[in-house]
Amino acid sequence: MRSLNPSPAPRANLIVRTRILACLPLFLAGVLRAESSESDREAGLDKILFVDRTFLEQDKDVRLKVHPPRKTNERQLESEFAWEGATLNWFSVLKDGEKYRMWYECYDVEGWPTPDDTSFCYAESDDGIHWVKPKLGLFTYRGSKENNILFRQVGRDQHRSRVHGSCVFIDPTAVAEERYKCVSQGQFQGIGDRPYYVAGMTSPDGLHWKRLERPICLVFADSQYSGFWDAVQRRYMLFGRVAGRGGRAIGRSTSDRFESFAPLTEARVLQAEVEDPPECDLYNPACQTYPGAEGLYVMFPSFFRHRDDTLEIRLAVSRDGANWTWPEREASFIPLGPADAFDGGSLYMANGGCLPTGDEFSFYFSGSALKHAEVDFPKLNDPKNRRVITRAVARRDRLISVTAPASGGSFQTPPLRMGGKRLVANVAVRTGGELRIGLLDERGNPIRGRGLADCRPVMKDATQCDLVWTSGDDISEWNGQRIRLQVALRDADLFGLEFQDDRRP
Repeated sequence: MRSLNPSPAPRANLIVRTRILACLPLFLAGVLRAESSESDREAGLDKILFVDRTFLEQDKDVRLKVHPPRKTNERQLESEFAWEGATLNWFSVLKDGEKYRMWYECYDVEGWPTPDDTSFCYAESDDGIHWVKPKLGLFTYRGSKENNILFRQVGRDQHRSRVHGSCVFIDPTAVAEERYKCVSQGQFQGIGDRPYYVAGMTSPDGLHWKRLERPICLVFADSQYSGFWDAVQRRYMLFGRVAGRGGRAIGRSTSDRFESFAPLTEARVLQAEVEDPPECDLYNPACQTYPGAEGLYVMFPSFFRHRDDTLEIRLAVSRDGANWTWPEREASFIPLGPADAFDGGSLYMANGGCLPTGDEFSFYFSGSALKHAEVDFPKLNDPKNRRVITRAVARRDRLISVTAPASGGSFQTPPLRMGGKRLVANVAVRTGGELRIGLLDERGNPIRGRGLADCRPVMKDATQCDLVWTSGDDISEWNGQRIRLQVALRDADLFGLEFQDDRRP
């Protein structure tokens, strides 16, 4: 697969330079900040993450590599109450202060399948690992409010409907009564009547919700949607299902008003391509900003193989939300489990599903033994087929690397305006391998005492490894100057670099 842009995409290095000229704020990206020159970037104290080819110039024998997280096989949430009796479904997670919060949809056996079959529910956690379903006392189910249900239908009159394919996010710019927002499928013509449109909800606390009476986007709504406030572009982002080559694709719309988005179909940003296996498409976006790197976006769509009827999770990246690439086109980010396992048939990533938990990133997803077309009765009456919410884990900032074989590889970065006292690498070097980095002036000449030959080889696995040259590690005298980095690595994965000063650990 490759990204599909509104117009033909130029080469990666030209894309970078064009966007810096045309839209400087986008490159605040938590990786580098743009300067006035098209080839002049300020590294400062930000991370340089090797998630695409932005920083790979004059490269030789290196490639981008996706590093799938490790499945924990934990069961964060599963069906245990009557209102969850059919199965769990789409969900969102976020960290709100010191608490982890989750909003999920579930079906009960009695209601399935009707316009009143879905409970919108809530769970929370202190550590992102152990979750509880609090008794909220907000909704009466079978004569009792002893449950974690927020509602089953929301809205008034013909605007009232269930929630399906929801995404909850926090809007830091909103008034207190609307701090929490949610996008989802909505019904507006009458309960159970089509077509469904994209609906919006607001809440002061994430528990008491109000649906907007008009659709926020007039497109047919199905599957799951992703929405969030983008602090870099200072606009709301909306991603969801549109038609593409071979079937479902991902569209995007932006707005300065949560109440109104242009149709997603006007900007199709990601789809299956002719290079992919026949009869494949993208089921849901699961798009979010990357934690700790403003202006960097990640998407975890489910790759739907129609012939096999299975869905696995892939990874795409973007630096502006509009132009997307696959770091490693055919790689599964979270693959299916064995056929008889709870995650052996279909996988969906949570909205906001990439979250820091301790020293790791947790990737929350749901898995079911059932394939796409098998989600129906009587199969859902069998508890082993019900969808389970679980997670996979990885070390922070280790999703994608630039990697070189045992024979070695190299690349240079574009010119950077440097800041900081030392250069730190996030790198995994295998036995017999090494990493060396040299500083070049803006014309590409080695800086005396800081060239590639002066660098002491790094031969270990470390997320924070100082680069040291024969004359030391202090490079602060070049602060404010334009430099390039010359990188040589052998049998190693380089995930990122960062210029740090003495205030950093």
